[in-house]
Amino acid sequence: MADTIETLKELAQQVRYATREGENTGERVGRTLVGILNLLSQCSLEELNKIFLHKSKPDETPFLLKLLGGAEVGETIDSLVAGKGILLKDGRVQADTLEARFALIVQEVIFNRLSAMESDYSFSESGTIESVELLEDGTYRLPLRKRWENDFTALAENDVVYGVANILASGDGDYYTSWLRVLHVDTSANTINAVMYPDDEVPGGKNYPPEPLMIISHRGNPVNENRQGYWYLSSREKCICMLDGVTKPILEENNYSILIGRLKHLSIFDNLPINYLHTYVYCRGIAVQDIHRIDYQGIPVRAENNRGKWSAEEAVSDPYKSTLDMYDAVYHYGCKWMCLTTGTTDVPRYGSVGWAMIEGNPDFTIDIESTNGWHFDAEKFTTTLIITGDLYNQDVTDHILDEDIEWTRDTGDVTEDNAWAVKRADAGKSLPLTLDDLGPNYMNLTGCKFIARVLLRDGQNNYETTDYVPF
Repeated sequence: MADTIETLKELAQQVRYATREGENTGERVGRTLVGILNLLSQCSLEELNKIFLHKSKPDETPFLLKLLGGAEVGETIDSLVAGKGILLKDGRVQADTLEARFALIVQEVIFNRLSAMESDYSFSESGTIESVELLEDGTYRLPLRKRWENDFTALAENDVVYGVANILASGDGDYYTSWLRVLHVDTSANTINAVMYPDDEVPGGKNYPPEPLMIISHRGNPVNENRQGYWYLSSREKCICMLDGVTKPILEENNYSILIGRLKHLSIFDNLPINYLHTYVYCRGIAVQDIHRIDYQGIPVRAENNRGKWSAEEAVSDPYKSTLDMYDAVYHYGCKWMCLTTGTTDVPRYGSVGWAMIEGNPDFTIDIESTNGWHFDAEKFTTTLIITGDLYNQDVTDHILDEDIEWTRDTGDVTEDNAWAVKRADAGKSLPLTLDDLGPNYMNLTGCKFIARVLLRDGQNNYETTDYVPF
């Protein structure tokens, strides 16, 4: 048959390369076609099936098949959103589901604007178990998958590793966790030997054997201190966590070195007003340059630096300060004062530009004194009533305006008392009195009161108080 095929090739080439007019006669062309038909008639159906591909039944070819125009499988609609079937066209592949048993290698991935993750995401050395071999001594030999030619495992001896896998056969999303300790690492073979932890040494009290395709991640090491740290992000626990000093599967409270998000129920938080539904940042140690504290409304919270009793000498040698983040606080006359101006030498008191009272006695009081005492000869009655004011345990008389003082008299005769108050409206802090001020019927009355109503203004709050003296 091989000779026949070669002969037909020669005939076909004669037809193909004929250049002179009339050279391709009907006889020459006919001999070639007849030879092809004779050759086909000599082949069995089985031999023909090995040569040709069919459109009506399954077949195969051991050679490279080039579909230059593309290919369609099933009923197809060319659309990424509303398409159907399998389409290969213009360098594109469209399908409903693409499953890769080993790896999917791409130069660029274009996906949804939103990328979502369930459960935990580990930031540590890891590997994918290719196969599982249970050895006679009860340990496991676990070849790890190579992602590229020179890919070797970064796991080390005594590493605490774990893997979490779904139980796909259950159909209800159950999963199990396998906890292992690495006994030996064969780097050249990309293989580890490991032993399972007992049930009573793992979280949940139940350990499961490793499975092929399970991803295992390094978590700690009971021997090597440099391999006892582990980062993970958990959508299930709603936090980012850094573990330190991990030597076994079950964690201790001191293993948590950084928590960002919802806090764990650790004993160190027991005496704190923690809301475990809110987010916090916990860190074992911190070194910072700037800290800006704000309250729930976004208003900066300033730190207090208590410097004890106010000192005029210290105001000069080590000036009191007030910044965006901190203010000095001092005590003066039993009240606590906040520094408002860095470098102030003012005495902490009412009306001071450099200080504001934040703790202490906030009551404004007045005192009325008589220049001639309180025992009088009715025939020679004369004295002057003088008002002094006190706020924050200090004298504020100088800050009281005369027009903010109102004197009234109470003798029981309302008409006479009102007339007297009008005449003495401008008395101010000093009220001179004579026998006439006691009223026309003083000798027949049971007593006479002089009442002072005083207002102290500070630009924001008005302090008001009242006092009286009887005669």
